[in-house]
Amino acid sequence: MRVLFFGDVVGEIGLRELQASLPRLKKKLSADFVIVNGENCCKGSGLTFKEYQALVEAGADCITLGNHWHGRDQIDDYIQEAEHLIRPLNLQGFVRGEGTAYFSAAGVDIQVTNLLGQAFMKTTVDSPYEVMEELLEESCPIHIVDFHADSTSEKRLFAEVFKGRVSAVIGTHTHVQTADECIIEGTGYLTDAGFCGMADSVIGYLPQSVKEIFVDKKPGRFLIAEEGPTELDFVLMEFDDSTGECLSIEPIRIVAGKEIQHVTHHL
Repeated sequence: MRVLFFGDVVGEIGLRELQASLPRLKKKLSADFVIVNGENCCKGSGLTFKEYQALVEAGADCITLGNHWHGRDQIDDYIQEAEHLIRPLNLQGFVRGEGTAYFSAAGVDIQVTNLLGQAFMKTTVDSPYEVMEELLEESCPIHIVDFHADSTSEKRLFAEVFKGRVSAVIGTHTHVQTADECIIEGTGYLTDAGFCGMADSVIGYLPQSVKEIFVDKKPGRFLIAEEGPTELDFVLMEFDDSTGECLSIEPIRIVAGKEIQHVTHHL
């Protein structure tokens, strides 16, 4: 099983670039399954049905979310019926939608789970460790976790705790692709998959709008960068169909149409 995992799609520009590139990449890299984090699709926060539908039509098999999962109230109207969409599993209280889902691709079953971290995150959630332990009582051999968290140490610790029991732990949220890919006792790991959006930006946002908040201390919000070269950050992974073991993991960055080379990490 070969899987592509795309980092947070930021704004319409990130969505358009993914729509244009995903069919070609899926064919070129012989991918059987595609996961996309879509929590920043709608103007940087949330996902409307329009964007959800666009991602699915582009080739996304599973769309994950994060702390901005409810950035658009409209999600309540469709998440229950959106079979390709999951939200963080460890949200507290009654929440519509599912936090883990089962799929089939190339004749192989695959499970994807979405979790939120706790360190430095404003959203109050249940312990991802306790929730995951309970979930693993019934799990597919190929089980990929989108761990949406701020802290590098929290992401790595999660992978250490569940090494050998899930196929991969891929971090999202910080929008900067890391170079620490590895395989820990059969579990593929990367601290952050990166993002899809404008390359000349501050993690997808206009530098000036970020400066006004952090440096000038002005009230405001991050504005999506919409002009300039684009960036696509994703991970290519291969798994053993029967055991779920991660055989290889390769982070890939495409900036302005040119691939930034990485070394594939093999088991």
